[in-house]
Amino acid sequence: MDKKQAEVLYDSGKEPTVEKLLEYDKETKELKERIARLEIDSQNSSKPPSTDNPRQREQRKQNSDKKKSGRKPGGQPGHKGSNRQLIPVEEVKEVIDCYAEVCESCKWFCGCKKNNVLGEPLRWQCVEIPPIEPEVTEYQVFTLCGKCGEAHRGSLPPEVAMSNFGPRLTAMVGYFTAVLHVSRRMVKECFETLLGVRLALGSIQNLLEQTSEALQPMDKELKEALPKEAVIGADETGWHKRWLWIFVAGGFMYFHVAKSRASVVLKEILGEIYKGILCVDRWGAYPKYHKGKLQICWAHLKRNFEGIKKIGEKIECGEVIAFAEKMENLRKRLMALWYRFKEGDLNRSQLIEKSKHIRYKIKRCLQAGQDSEQRCVKVFATKLLKLDKHLFTFIFHEGVDPTNNFSERGIRPAVQWRKICFGNRSDAGAVLTSRLLTATRTCWLNKRNALEFLVSTIIAYRKSFPAPSLLEQSI
Repeated sequence: MDKKQAEVLYDSGKEPTVEKLLEYDKETKELKERIARLEIDSQNSSKPPSTDNPRQREQRKQNSDKKKSGRKPGGQPGHKGSNRQLIPVEEVKEVIDCYAEVCESCKWFCGCKKNNVLGEPLRWQCVEIPPIEPEVTEYQVFTLCGKCGEAHRGSLPPEVAMSNFGPRLTAMVGYFTAVLHVSRRMVKECFETLLGVRLALGSIQNLLEQTSEALQPMDKELKEALPKEAVIGADETGWHKRWLWIFVAGGFMYFHVAKSRASVVLKEILGEIYKGILCVDRWGAYPKYHKGKLQICWAHLKRNFEGIKKIGEKIECGEVIAFAEKMENLRKRLMALWYRFKEGDLNRSQLIEKSKHIRYKIKRCLQAGQDSEQRCVKVFATKLLKLDKHLFTFIFHEGVDPTNNFSERGIRPAVQWRKICFGNRSDAGAVLTSRLLTATRTCWLNKRNALEFLVSTIIAYRKSFPAPSLLEQSI
């Protein structure tokens, strides 16, 4: 509007002017809300950190700089430190005794130095890795001639004929790839530099494919065990034109790379009907698939409340801010009761009884928000009310947490790997990724050596033995 248009509006009288001003005010609020939504990041919504733009990261860094506590970096007073423990003397390769050459006071030691020792010696262990030299075993296959004159050539052992490289070297290729997130070319460089082994890129790929085949029984065993679990945490993340899903059970993690993020993947992994409890975020595929009990992640809801509050501050709307602050306050009170339960201050029946009033207030707050004139509050409250029966499952059922943090932590190393490998271009590559992540992350969960598990799996595969199980330690 220019000056002439403003004068015409002013001269038109009170009613048209007020009506136009209200129209402009509505448009302004809508634009401010749209701007606020564009500024929402992973800290105040369910968006993954990878979607944050550089400006948002820089803004967070500046804000964090303003909130410095003044404490020195590192462990604070009272913090329990962690130190590398000395290994037993009988396990060290060599023990070297060190004595003082001369007494600093009298300049002399009488008799044998060992006779003058006071107390126990200071133990100092130095760890070194000797130069690594690969062991090469040569198999010479001879041809023999029988009395009849017919020639017969000997044969290699079946496990040797499958590859020019041993099971430990093969397992290390898989470990470097899945755990250390090393690319194929860097695996080639590392093996040549550190181990003195020359590998072609094609050989590395062949070894990975063989590792995938060796892990197939493990993958099948865990996939069949998954639907029988009483509680499962699930999450998903982008995997360069595909989706990486994680399913966390009591003693293992199962990964699956799929072309879809829809509920069809859940049917493929968990079957047509899953009878247990799913701990998830509010992604629509979960309630669409699972008609039983869910637990909606309260950590995600916390970020949602922060995002709504930010929108309210942007559009200067007290109603939006009040809604977000009230929901966050109720969430804190509910979590305080949960932590008391976890610490043993409350039993299950006390938790149910003491949380009753808070649960009632949360539902009333959402019902009031459903009638709000503010779009951000109305939409959020309406959607969450449809899931209200899944907000408090952790209050009533054993083994259920109020958040899905463990699934998110479980999938985080895979996200770091994605930034290097850029996903998979083939179905076989997707299967390899899923199986390597399932094996290595389950070993991590059970404090089991992932490399040794891969070695034993490949040995069993090459010798046609039964594959080792990852369920044995998770029962």
